Amino acid sequence: MTLNPLEISLSVLMGALIVDFLFGEPRSYIHPKVVIRKIGTYFDQFFRISKNKSAAGFLYLIFITALSLIPVLAILKILSLFSVIYVVAAIIVLKSTFSITVMGEDVRPIIRALDEGSVDESRMYLSRLVRRDTSNLKESDVASATIEYISRGIVDDVFTPLMFFAIFGVIGALFTRVVNVLDNLVGFKNRRNREFGKWTAIVKTIVNYIPARVGSFIIFFSSEMLNYRVQGVSSRKVAWIVDSANNGWPIGAYSSSLNIRIEKRGSYIMNETGYEATSGDIKRALRIYYLSFYIFLILFVVPVMVVLFLAHL
Repeated sequence: MTLNPLEISLSVLMGALIVDFLFGEPRSYIHPKVVIRKIGTYFDQFFRISKNKSAAGFLYLIFITALSLIPVLAILKILSLFSVIYVVAAIIVLKSTFSITVMGEDVRPIIRALDEGSVDESRMYLSRLVRRDTSNLKESDVASATIEYISRGIVDDVFTPLMFFAIFGVIGALFTRVVNVLDNLVGFKNRRNREFGKWTAIVKTIVNYIPARVGSFIIFFSSEMLNYRVQGVSSRKVAWIVDSANNGWPIGAYSSSLNIRIEKRGSYIMNETGYEATSGDIKRALRIYYLSFYIFLILFVVPVMVVLFLAHL
């Protein structure tokens, strides 16, 4: 029996989700994210020799993206002649672009440490997830930073890749992963990367623009369904406090929904009059994260796939 494109796409999506829930993330040495990072790191040196750092950074972005996508696209094109093999390969590729269950694995050790009163241990676990110095953070700061980590992850690792998959297919989802990895490599506003990583940061902003805003409303809806929503402060106002509004929208949604103060020392304070975050707030944030995924899947991803399929009939 021959499957139509919608049936194939839905099979790939369901298969990737099942793999995520059963097995989680692949080993680091075979994870496409790690492979892309190694490729980007290796070729970085050849592009930085140019005096025009902005142009070199743009070419670097194009080159690494093409180097990452074209081989996968070619392989999938060949395998498309064999439906079952193609679906299996596409499931593997799509799974590499998003992470759902790993969020719980990341933050539960922090929750446990805070519940046991071991702030030092919670700082250690947090330091593995964020770049900031965690050595002097108090309990509420650790909880705040963890919730911020969850809010960033729900856009980068859930909403964006699944939205691009719904619209552009597996290659679209993989593109978002490449951009995200490269942004984590060169998308910084420091002396070394301000010009070189400018185009990567711009593309990352464009890619996350709609998912960040749609996602913030889904976060609100989820917190409402869980009876958490407080609306202590307008998320629209606090979204622009963060250096990136794409990060600000989901962080603001969490901060507003749970009415908690989220602070990054020396950078910003979001919802200054909110309550200090606790391990209980991390648990609530994690529940919102999972419910938001299901809502996004049911109300956006699948309907978009169906509409696009019907439009092409």
